[in-house]
Amino acid sequence: MTEVIVDTDIGGDIDDLLTLAMAARSPEIRLVGVTTVGQQPEKRASIARALLVLNGMGHIPVAAGAALPLSGQWRYEEPPNQYGDELAHYGTEAEEDGADLMIRLVNAAPGRISVMAIGAMTNVALAITRSPEFSKNVKEIIIMGGEYEAHYKECNIVSDPEAADVLFRSGIPITAAGLEVCLELACDTDEVIATLQATNTEQSRYLAVLVKRWKAVGVNRPIIMFDAIPLAILIDRSFVRTEWKRVQVETKGEHTRGMTFSLKPHFGEVQEGEPNVHVCVDVDHKRLMTMFRERVLEETFEAADMKTVSEIAARAFEGGEA
Repeated sequence: MTEVIVDTDIGGDIDDLLTLAMAARSPEIRLVGVTTVGQQPEKRASIARALLVLNGMGHIPVAAGAALPLSGQWRYEEPPNQYGDELAHYGTEAEEDGADLMIRLVNAAPGRISVMAIGAMTNVALAITRSPEFSKNVKEIIIMGGEYEAHYKECNIVSDPEAADVLFRSGIPITAAGLEVCLELACDTDEVIATLQATNTEQSRYLAVLVKRWKAVGVNRPIIMFDAIPLAILIDRSFVRTEWKRVQVETKGEHTRGMTFSLKPHFGEVQEGEPNVHVCVDVDHKRLMTMFRERVLEETFEAADMKTVSEIAARAFEGGEA
């Protein structure tokens, strides 16, 4: 069974929350920690911990990570739009920050733990630079980040280009799902809310509340399950087909800072350096969305160890917005 740390900017785009919910209900993996990254990481950690408690996973450490990128300033303000005051009492139980939690868990289990990085790569970069042993001991890092078929500043990379550059230079085994393979993972927001309400469990009511909050900030597009691809890879690598590429991150260009670059030769040119990233080039979108529906929206997927057990969390949302 794959042991996984989820590093997430949960509370921003809604797919982080829904992907963590799917991870909690996937017996193929074992969650060993959650770290948060982005503005107000403590509030993001509360969102994550409440979800874990709902799934009987309150023992899993959740640590608030980097509140700023390595450059010291975010490109724009994006507080966690799904946070509500009723989540304040969840907090975090980890005494260390996100990067130190990663370091502690990974170095205590060399070669066993994978990191699923679905936000800015800041915590990962800090773990790499703080601990020389981390890069040797982490099994692999699976990311949602970058764009490998066009010139585009994908959010998770452009949010902290220097951190992504540290990761891509680290020598750690990396698999990347770029923006271009995620766009077919779309579902109507109102249909998602209606399905969660009809499922009517503690978790589905909680998710419905937070999806409503996400919609209320004026996001004018369907839900896109970008972050589900790294999870699918950890569950079963046959979900994707990858190509072994040399990928670099632009950190200085006036118009290109934050873009991922991989040479596509027309005349036999060879990009300097060895390949360093397994880039997803094909995804079984239909199979993945079926898994998402069964495990999160409808909760029809059965597994022996899946029980919703938290009376405290149930009381917090009983008769709530959902």
